[in-house]
Amino acid sequence: MLVTAACDSGAASLARELTVATEVAREAADLVGAAYGLEVAVKWKAGDDPVTEADRRANSLICERLRAEFPRDALCAEESAEEDSARAASRGGRCWFVDPLDGTREFIRKSGEFCVMVGLSVAGQPVLGVVVAPAWGRTFIGAVGQGAYELTAHGERRPLQLRAMAQPAARRAVLSRLHRNAQVDAAVARLGIDEVRQCGSTGLKFLLVAMGEVDLYLHTGPGPKLWDGCAPEAIARAAGAQVTDAAGRALRYDTAHLPLDQGIIVGSQALATLAVSALQSPSEP
Repeated sequence: MLVTAACDSGAASLARELTVATEVAREAADLVGAAYGLEVAVKWKAGDDPVTEADRRANSLICERLRAEFPRDALCAEESAEEDSARAASRGGRCWFVDPLDGTREFIRKSGEFCVMVGLSVAGQPVLGVVVAPAWGRTFIGAVGQGAYELTAHGERRPLQLRAMAQPAARRAVLSRLHRNAQVDAAVARLGIDEVRQCGSTGLKFLLVAMGEVDLYLHTGPGPKLWDGCAPEAIARAAGAQVTDAAGRALRYDTAHLPLDQGIIVGSQALATLAVSALQSPSEP
C-alpha cells in the first residue's frame, strides 16, 4: 500500500523492496529518536569516528530484517564487520547499503542533522533509497526512474524536485561542516555561489538538493563511504539530479573500496557538469 501510493505503476518491480526498506528504516528511526533525548555514551572506531549504542542497535534491527526478507541479497552496513561489508559490496548484483545513523557526531551534539538510510544497488548502481530524519520527523523515498517523494505522517506523498533555474548557475550550495576544504571553497567561488549552507549528514546534503532547498552539493576528500551514498543518491537521481564524483564519473557501489573518496557532486546535469570543471581548475596561487 505504501509504495503503491508513493510511486507510479512502473514501480511494481521494486514495490516489495521499497515497502520493506521504508518500514524497517522507520522502525530504526524510532529507536534512534528515542535515544536522542538521552545522555549518549560514545565509543570510538578507527581514527576519530564515533559510534553509539543507537548506531549498533539500529544496525542490527535493519540487517536482521533485510536478511530475513531478502536472504539472497548482499548486505553492506556501517556497523557490521568492515571486511564482510567490503566483500558484500564487491560481489555486485543486488546489495543493500545500510547507514543506521548517518551523522553520529550531529546526533551526539544534538543538532538534529542525522538520519537512518537504507538503499539498494543493482550491478553497482543505486535503484532505490529510503532516508528517515527522526529529529525532522520526515521520511523520504525514491526509486530511480520512478520518482522521489516525501511521505508525510498522514500517508500523503509530496514529490521531490530540483529547484528550477533559468540558467545553469548555482545560487545555493550545501557543504560538509566537518570536511570542507580549500578545493571545494575555490570551486564555490568560481561558480559564483551566493549562499552556502553547512550540514553534518551526507544523506541530508543529498536530500537538500533533491528537495530544491539548495542547487548543489560538493565534496572532495575523505569522509563518506558507500553506505552514506547509496540511499540518498537513489532519491536524488529519482528527483532529477545528476550524481558523480569530482571527475564526472558515476559513483560505483560494486567495489571493496568502501570510502567515497573521489568526490561527490549532486545537482542538475548542467550544473553538475560546470561543477566538475570548477573542481578540476588549477588552484589559485
